[in-house]
Parts: sequence; structure tokens; C-alpha cells
Amino acid sequence: MSSIQLTGLSTGIDTAAIVEQLMKVERRRLSSLQSSLKTLEEKRTAVSDLNSKLSSFRTALSALSDSSQLRTYQAKTGNEDMLTATASGSAFEGTHNVKIRQLATANRWVHNGFQYKTQYVGEGNLILSYDSKEFVVQTTATTTLQELVDLINNDPDNPGITASILDYQSPAGRYHLVLSGRESGSNYQISINSSNTDVHTSSVLKTTNGKNASLTTRLSQLQGSSGFGTGSTPDRIRIQGTLRDGTPVESFFEVNQYTTVEELISAVENAYGGTVRIRLEEGALILTDRTSGASDLSISLQLVPGDGSSAVWTAPTFTETTVGGSTVSNLALLAPSTFLETQRAQDALIKVDGYPLGDDADGNTWIRRSTNTIDDVIAGVTLNLHSATGNDTDGYRSVEVTLNRDTTTLKDKLQAMVDAYNAAVSFLKEKTTYNEKEKKTGILSSEYSLTTITSLLRSPLLFNAAGFTDKDTFVKSADIGLKFKADGTLMLDSSKLEKALVEDYQGVLSLIGATKTGSSNSNTIKFYQASSYTQGGQYDVRVTVEGGVIASAQIKLKTEDWTAARSMRIEGNTLYGSTETTSSGGYPRYPEYSLVLTVDPSQDGTFEAMVSLKQGFAGSLYDTVDNLLKVGGGRVPLVQKSVQGRIDSTNSQISREESRLSRVETRLKNQYARLERTLQLIQQQMSGLNMVR
Repeated sequence: MSSIQLTGLSTGIDTAAIVEQLMKVERRRLSSLQSSLKTLEEKRTAVSDLNSKLSSFRTALSALSDSSQLRTYQAKTGNEDMLTATASGSAFEGTHNVKIRQLATANRWVHNGFQYKTQYVGEGNLILSYDSKEFVVQTTATTTLQELVDLINNDPDNPGITASILDYQSPAGRYHLVLSGRESGSNYQISINSSNTDVHTSSVLKTTNGKNASLTTRLSQLQGSSGFGTGSTPDRIRIQGTLRDGTPVESFFEVNQYTTVEELISAVENAYGGTVRIRLEEGALILTDRTSGASDLSISLQLVPGDGSSAVWTAPTFTETTVGGSTVSNLALLAPSTFLETQRAQDALIKVDGYPLGDDADGNTWIRRSTNTIDDVIAGVTLNLHSATGNDTDGYRSVEVTLNRDTTTLKDKLQAMVDAYNAAVSFLKEKTTYNEKEKKTGILSSEYSLTTITSLLRSPLLFNAAGFTDKDTFVKSADIGLKFKADGTLMLDSSKLEKALVEDYQGVLSLIGATKTGSSNSNTIKFYQASSYTQGGQYDVRVTVEGGVIASAQIKLKTEDWTAARSMRIEGNTLYGSTETTSSGGYPRYPEYSLVLTVDPSQDGTFEAMVSLKQGFAGSLYDTVDNLLKVGGGRVPLVQKSVQGRIDSTNSQISREESRLSRVETRLKNQYARLERTLQLIQQQMSGLNMVR
């Protein structure tokens, strides 16, 4: 349909201008809605920016909220070509001396060579062993050297040997088969066997809950076991059998309720003089002869209870699962004698601070590890061995490892927190207060739940940290150099922090990042544990013991009156704080949520204790910010949802108003079009009358 045109040419009345003026009046409401929408969109952007700044602040706090992660050290060595080191928070300051006799190496064997990669290796079996695990590679009459490499590498039973071809011209040939172990250490030895190896596998060892045993499983935890250590003399396990040459074996191994499967394995290997290797796979003990070929190897285990002992143990039974010498390696071109060991599989050998004492040719007085990365010799320190330290006339030389506190990282983390705090509160100040210069209020000034955020963020930094008392070296952030400037922003006094770190390093870390660590001033009522939801602070606890049994137990915050105390749940000698949550949001109803205490009920009476639950100011601040940003219940997401709801509502109103205005404009144009036609008709009639006259 064509649009209505109001020309006004015939009547001399500018009806289009009249309609335009009338529509300006009608559009006042739309303009108001559009202005409100613009304000709401600016508010939405501001709330989103606030959310981002608070999220950055939370991230900075997260890096400070756990004191165990703040305690860091720098490790330096006197010769980084030979040794480097890294340190964790569990390390300690000091200096250590490390001697490296040899590095751990992987085993490597090289064949004497073939003339061509495509040369046939022959039809038959190649028997290889690694880490006392054997596998047989079967070849055909058309298997080439390159295909043999692929067969070895792709064999699903390959326990860790990598095959490759070395191109090097030698008298025996140009292309050499190379077998390399994937792991370093003396256990990871490659063997090219002339026949297969004898293997005996035990019945599966199961724990009382039906799971396969592990190396750390105690023998007393196995099915069919009980009564270990109940006699007047030790319980023993008799190890009987024969070596591969038929030599009898008999040995006794003392056991108790704490003896593990790993200890049993070690005892058996020692009884056989190191001629066998035992591993635990899916609960079964697998005993392998260290020498391939026909073998008379046998083994049996039997419990011998001590005097008066009620010990019972269902000993595992062994079955010969692979008969030694039953399969022959019959590839003449790949006989064991055609291989040369070019690198021996060996352990790293080190001494730390002169320990172990002594020196011998076979390295028994050195610390052995199968890898050159060693993290279990110096507490909290990982040693990375790069080369032997060398021997001189006085013995092996030492490399010094120095551990120093890494306070620089702590300062950087604190400064990052300060910067993130200032960014958040400065933004809040800009968006929630009156700007005298621009003569307008901040875009978020009407959002009361946001205007009070700054005071929430300041509180953990102004007052004593939760659970800290006068007995602590530092109790509030100002004690370690955090202070507020006149404009409300935060600053870090580095010199004061440095002084505090020198005075009590652990005290500084605790004030910043104590994670609900508890203590009690009573020998009867003791702190046991708390959860991340337990509120930090000081609690008063009152317990009544009657006849050696806890009759009642109450708890309250130190700031509360006893009339507000809550009963604790009693289970034996253990007390549990409430686990009730609020109906809205599922937050803990009471501050002692999941707090656990223990009681010594050996004396009757009523006992009181003060339990202090420390939380560093960074953790308290983190909880505050996390609650502000919590999806579904935090202040910021709720305001975001509210603003978005108002934006959606305003957009709907604008849409309806635009539709109304379109209808009004059409109606006005129609009215004035009819008026123009009427006036034009009148004018025509008047002209006709004038002509009659």
C-alpha cells in the first residue's frame, strides 16, 4: 500500500509539519525509554567491568591464600654443567654437597650389521627380554631388516625396547640393528636370549575388600589373614624351592601385622641370591629367572606361626607359566653373539653431604637411583644430574647446592594483589560516588548492594586476621607493610615487609595464607580438622564428661554469648560441628560447620577450651570476593541479572511504543489527508459560486 502524502499545496496549510510537531510530542515517552535504555546499558557495561576487576583480584588472592604454596626457595648449584636443582615449599634453607659417581643410563645393543636394509633376516624366533619381561618376535622367510624393526616396535608385548637402524659402514655390514631401552637404570637391562626364560606366577593376592593387592598392602590385610604378631615369638614365612641348577633354597622371613607385599618380594629375591626377579602385576607375583634357558627353578611359601600365635595366612601358590628353554631363538644371523653392548644399563650413584660413608668398587656405598632426576634425597629438592663430578686423588669432587628463601616471588604476589585491589576499589569509587568536577553521580550509585563492596573488601585488611591472637608475631596486614593511603587505595611498604620476613618468616606466611589451621589451649579438648567452609576465628567449647563418656558438648564464637551456643554431635570421643545449611543457597548455617574436635574422656568433669582457627587475610578476602562473584547468589551476578532484566523490559516497552507511534502517525496522516481533501472541495465550490456571480 502506498504511503500517505500530505502536500498542503492546494490548501496552503503545511499539514506535514503539523503531524511532525504532534509526533514530537508523542515521542517524548519513547525518548525517555531510550534514554533509560542507554543508562541501563552503561550500567551493564560497568557491572561487567566490575566483575572482571573483582575476578582479577580473586586470582591475585588465590596465589596468596595457601601458606604452604608461599614458602618457596631458590636452589643454585656451584656447577650447572654437572648439576642443577629446583626447590619446593617443603625445602629448608641451607647448603648441601653432592657427589656424582655416575649417571643413570639406558641399555643399548648394536648388531654387527647387514649389507642391505632389504636383506632377509631369516625365518624363526628372536627372543628379547627387558626389565625381566620377555617377548618373542616371529619372522618369516621374507622378513627384511626394516620389517624386523617394525615388528619389534609394534609388538604389543614389547615391554620397552626401541629398535632402529644405524647406517654405518663396518667390515660386517653397513646397516646395523640397534636395540635401545626406553628407561634408564640397572633393572632395565636388554637381553638377547638363545631360548626363553622360566617364569612362575602366583595365585592372585586379594585384600579383604576384594581388591588386588599392591606393593604397600600389608600381609595382614590379605584375604584369609589374621592374628599376625599375637604370639610370644615372631611369626615367620618359610621360603623354599630350588635354584635353576637344582640347588635347594630355604630361608625364613619374620613378619608382623605391618609387613607389606613389597617386603615379602624383597625377602624372596634375597633368599634366591638375586638370581630371580619378582614383580607384582594385577595382584599376582611373577617370578622370573634372570638367566634364560632350561631351569629347575621352583618356589613355595608357608607361614610358620610363632609360639602361642593365632596367625593365619593363605600363602599364594606358584605355577610354572613359562617353561624355560621351551622356545628356541633360531635366527643364525641374529644370534646373541652377533650383538655388542655399547652402553650398559646402570643406576645413578650419588652421595649427599658425605653420606653414605665409605667407597667401594661396585658402588654399594652410594645412593642408587634409576633416573638422573632425583627428588627423594634432599627434602623438597629435585636434583637434575648432568655429568659425573669426576674423581681426584682425594675421591669424588662435590658440587654445592645452596637453598635460599625466595622472598622476591612473595613480594611480587603481594604487589599484584595490591594492584588488583586498587583497580577494583578505584573503579567502584568512580562508578558509585558523586563527581564534583562533572557534576553527576556514578552510574552504579543507585545499586546499593554494590556501593558497600568497598567496605567489605577493606575489613579483612583493617582488622586482625581470623583466629590470630597476641601470641602471634603478626595479627593484621598492617604489621607486614600493607597500609591504606588517604584516597582509600592500598600500598605495600617493602621495607616493613622485608623486616617482618627477617623477624618471623613463617609468621608472615601464616598471616597471609593460613588455611583454617587450628589449635587449642586445652589438653582435654583438641582441634582435629576443619573444612574450607568452617569460619575462621576463636571458638569457646564446653564439654561435660560423666563416667568416661562425653555427656554434652557446646560451641560458640568467642564474640557470642553462651545463650547462643550450639550443641556438637558426639560420636565416641569425637565432636562434630553442625553441617546444617541455609535454605537459600545452601550456605553453612553456623560458623563451626564441619569443625572436628577430639576429647580425652579419662577424667570426669566439665572442661572448657578456646579453639583458634586461623585463616590468613588473603584467604578471608578470597572468600569475600568469591561470595560476591558466586553465580546465582553473589551480589555482582544478581545485579547483572537485575540490570539485564530491566534492559529486556525496557526493550520490550520501546518495541511496543514504536508500534504505537507508528499507528498514531498513520492515524494523524489519514486525518489530515481527509482534511486537505475537504478543504480542497470547499475551495472548488467557492470558485464555482464566484463564477456564477
